[in-house]
Amino acid sequence: MSESEEYITVCQLMRTHGVKGYIKAMPLTHDLNRHEKLSDVMLKKTNGETVQLTLEDSRLANNLWLLKFKGYDTPESLIHFVNGDLMIPESERLPLPEGEFYLDELEGFRVRLEDGTDIGEVLEVEELPTVNAFHIKFDPAFQNAYSSKTILAPWIDDCVLNVDGDGKFITCDKDYLKSLCPEER
Repeated sequence: MSESEEYITVCQLMRTHGVKGYIKAMPLTHDLNRHEKLSDVMLKKTNGETVQLTLEDSRLANNLWLLKFKGYDTPESLIHFVNGDLMIPESERLPLPEGEFYLDELEGFRVRLEDGTDIGEVLEVEELPTVNAFHIKFDPAFQNAYSSKTILAPWIDDCVLNVDGDGKFITCDKDYLKSLCPEER
């Protein structure tokens, strides 16, 4: 694993499990069996320090992973790993099923209306407790009609009509977008 490579988080470590050096982990991936393909990983501890680890054993327990790292054979040796993020190089990211997207891939997508009018850009996608939402910035030509401020548009069927990964744009309902904009433009 190189220092310059970008990393993505695949799970968050939770608490130790048993007496043989296992730790529970909450998967942050669409593939619950992803743990079987992990080998060399990077741990980002809660204090920001990173530690390179090698997975010795892993298994699925309900919807959690039980992980065992080489050289860590007791619960006490894992205490400082609790709440840390387990990361892999971005190059090892699994492809998603057709029609699904990683949220960070949607940044920079263009925003269009049903009639094809290109009106703005997706700055980022935020995971909210009940729904994902697009931070949308309108192009200067459309700020009077919509907003000069960034808006948060929920990723629901009433608002987002289509996401086109090939064309890199989202299609939104014009009236719904207008309803999200503050009165003072």
